Amino acid sequence: MPITTPSAASPSPTHIDGVLVVGGGYAGLHAARAVAQAGHPVTVLDQRSSHAFVTRLAAVAAGTASADRAGHDLEAFQPTIEVGALGLVGDGTVALDDGRTLTADAVVVSAGARPTQPPIDGIDLAMTLRSADDAIAIRTALDTATSLVVIGGGATGVQLSAAVAHRHPEMSVHVVDGGPRLLGPMSEATGAGAKRILESRGAQVHLDAPVERITSTGVDIGPASRHIAGLVVWAGGFEARADELGVDVTGDGRILVDDDLRIVGMERSFAAGDIAAHLDDAGEFLPMSAQIATQAGTAAGENAVRMLDGKPLKQPNLVQRGWVLDLGGRRGLAQFGPLALTTPFADLIPPILHDLIDLKTLFGMGGVRALRW
Repeated sequence: MPITTPSAASPSPTHIDGVLVVGGGYAGLHAARAVAQAGHPVTVLDQRSSHAFVTRLAAVAAGTASADRAGHDLEAFQPTIEVGALGLVGDGTVALDDGRTLTADAVVVSAGARPTQPPIDGIDLAMTLRSADDAIAIRTALDTATSLVVIGGGATGVQLSAAVAHRHPEMSVHVVDGGPRLLGPMSEATGAGAKRILESRGAQVHLDAPVERITSTGVDIGPASRHIAGLVVWAGGFEARADELGVDVTGDGRILVDDDLRIVGMERSFAAGDIAAHLDDAGEFLPMSAQIATQAGTAAGENAVRMLDGKPLKQPNLVQRGWVLDLGGRRGLAQFGPLALTTPFADLIPPILHDLIDLKTLFGMGGVRALRW
């Protein structure tokens, strides 16, 4: 079926049969596949009509993976696509920023997150890495750059800087983070392993170094206002900012959901993925990760189907089982509870695990045909 493009605003809502999934990321495509497998019609709404393989973006940006691995057209996963940007969310309805209103028998909101915008002077001068277009832009910029400064020592920053240091050994690579170690949410061993791999490739790691300002030539870091010249990439985290959607949110802008993933106060609208405030069994907020997004997306899609079929909804058991990072050059890091694969030789295993998880994720979004991407 053809992609529907935005038309002139109409005062009359357009009804979508079945389930409308907002967002074509990991959560959205897993939700859509769950609905389709149950035999209900499903439409995916996305402002770009393409899916970004987020876990591959660092490798594509660095040049250790081919450019075509950054993303794929949504039609390859789901045949019915609406193009538009989300404005407001209601109970079984969404309003788009072009004036259109769509209604559906059920709605799953999985619009994802965006890079944070902290009050740092010059933040708009930094490149970001969240979409396929971002990855290609960084890849192109690296062709003429002699130095790279990655702000943020989390998963994205470590993966990008390590892959660039491997792919471009002649380049000066810097990782800047305001904290005392890399990969703060993970174990100390994982952070130490990241530092070891980065420094073995000639990268310089600057810790306890808050960014004071970003300029057209690089960054100034504290406490001595030292200037580091280079192409600047902001990898300092992501935010949901769902407070712009007219729903109840947490302090960090994620949608509040019930135990069955319905948006608080609504019957026919669900939320899943980075944009939703998912909790573990202990009532603690789960991280924004592809792992949680795939689980929550499937659960939200299945519950939307149960609602349509008049069946009781289920409470999903969402679990962050660990972390697997591919740092390029057949090296990586992994952590599963107390087990950390971070030492020499053990760091050969995570890239293999990363590829296997990638294949599993692709299958969950598009079945066997998606494995070739």
